[in-house]
Amino acid sequence: MHGRRASSSKDEKAKLEKVKELIPLVNHLIKKKNEKSYDKEYIETTSVILRRCPYLQTLWNFRREYFESMQNGSAPVGEVGKGDEEADCPKNPLPEELKILMKNENTMVEEILSKFNKCNELWFHKLWIIKFCLKNDLMDFSDLMNELEFCKIGFYKDDRNYHCWNYRSYIIACVHICVKRGKQGEAHRGEGSSDERDPPSAELGNQFDVHKSNYELSKTLIERNFSNFSAWFLKYTIRESLICTENELDLITNAIFTDPFDQSLWEFYRWFLFQKGNDKEEIFFTLLQNNCIYFFFQNLIKVNLSKSKCYDDNGREITGEWGQHLVALNNPQDSFESYVYCFKLTDEHILLNGQPTYLKFCIFYYKYNLYEPEEVHYEKNVLSDLMVCHDYLVEEDKYEHNFVYLIDFRKFSQNEHFKILLDYDRHRGADPKMDSNSSCVSPFTPLYKYINRSNILLNTAKHINFASLILELEKINELLLLESNCKFALFTKFEMLRRLEQFDELFHLLELLKQVDSIRVEYYKDLETELRIQ
Repeated sequence: MHGRRASSSKDEKAKLEKVKELIPLVNHLIKKKNEKSYDKEYIETTSVILRRCPYLQTLWNFRREYFESMQNGSAPVGEVGKGDEEADCPKNPLPEELKILMKNENTMVEEILSKFNKCNELWFHKLWIIKFCLKNDLMDFSDLMNELEFCKIGFYKDDRNYHCWNYRSYIIACVHICVKRGKQGEAHRGEGSSDERDPPSAELGNQFDVHKSNYELSKTLIERNFSNFSAWFLKYTIRESLICTENELDLITNAIFTDPFDQSLWEFYRWFLFQKGNDKEEIFFTLLQNNCIYFFFQNLIKVNLSKSKCYDDNGREITGEWGQHLVALNNPQDSFESYVYCFKLTDEHILLNGQPTYLKFCIFYYKYNLYEPEEVHYEKNVLSDLMVCHDYLVEEDKYEHNFVYLIDFRKFSQNEHFKILLDYDRHRGADPKMDSNSSCVSPFTPLYKYINRSNILLNTAKHINFASLILELEKINELLLLESNCKFALFTKFEMLRRLEQFDELFHLLELLKQVDSIRVEYYKDLETELRIQ
């Protein structure tokens, strides 16, 4: 299974005999644990057993209870984790002594991980060591950097070890907590406090850039083996200033031509073309009707109506009533999210003096944004138990973002059936046009065309325009000449043609996808129906 040979019966019997030897000793240790007898000799015995069989969670629990009781001054202290070393220490250990003990424990775990790198119990205990040390100020920033280096070495041995990837994410969270705690802690303690942070560690914390760290790690791992979805996923979180669009497209294209049937490559390629940079919300389009302004968003979001404000061109706040249209379809109950929000003007000054030229809206909304990890409140959402003894870490608005939206009433179309704001493409240098005197059968045809156009642009990455999309389409066509049945290439081409509005070829592609990817036939039928409606 999974490309590994089955173990021989002789090896299994030998392992079973070793386990039988340990059973009486383990039972004795469990008895001592239940009696809360934390003698050093018992703890040393657990280290001997766990080096041979680290899957015994009860023994790891015994060690954790020992360290916690030692922190509270109710257990004897000695060198634990080194096996044959012994030391006589006071009953109430000094922070430095406890720090050495935890360092030895961490070293022991890393030594065992070199042989059992997929052991859940080991990784759980290693996480506990980090939390225990952070909670009791036994670890500084340099120690966390060493943990990141340990993860990097682990990836060289097994780049798909999800335990190690999860552990690295946890350490990154701890890094942000450590930096934030250092900044806020100094302000809280004041000048007269004797608790001082290590200056070199504080300097390292200020210099650490998680985006650069992720970029360097992903680059190294992809160069070693590009078939690594986790390494590509790291690029999702990298700040745009570190990414060169041309180099990135060359890298992913070379990888795709090397192995066109590797799904991880295509997932990143489609994200880079269609989603990268669209991490913040944009307004789809805006309608005006009866002194009420309707905002249509691209995605379901939760707007903070009590905090969002409206101002005139002189900076004076305009009073009004916020509202929203709840969406029942594909929207969980009690989510309070919507695509459509409205603001009804109730300010008598505005109504008496006619329609203003400009209105400025400061809109606050909730959305998780992995491009800004410093905005994530790890203390409450990832490591809640680290809040012990750190009351000064106060949670702020959870995942709240905001943007300023300026409405120029002169840009509203003068169609008698609707008034729509013609500025969806203002950031891309285009000049959107919509004929308000259209001779089409339906008076709403220009509105539909406008919405369709804006939808295409909002579903394309900010650094990708139609010219670059056509260039990438040529590369896909070249690949399909070599691998005509590659479903990943066909589906990526489908997404490109959809944005280029080449509908005739789209239906032909869907028929090919139904043949090549028969498992998802119903999905392609739904796409076909959606296209015909368009």
